[in-house]
Amino acid sequence: MENGFEQGKVDTTLFCKNSDSQFLLAQVYVDYIIFGAINEMLYEDFSKLMQIEFEMSMMGELKFFLGLQIKQTP
Repeated sequence: MENGFEQGKVDTTLFCKNSDSQFLLAQVYVDYIIFGAINEMLYEDFSKLMQIEFEMSMMGELKFFLGLQIKQTP
């Protein structure tokens, strides 16, 4: 919250950050954080912030989550 994120009203584990008509979404589930952004700079800033704040490893592109297969397309 102190970094400009808004917490979801319905899903309180969903966080959104709007910056100059760009946005970043972060979903927190137990000890997993899934996040994505259209703007690469927002993505990299969030990644650095999380690595400073927590012991975290980047697992790369999301392929499976909670038993669901994820396929990303343009």
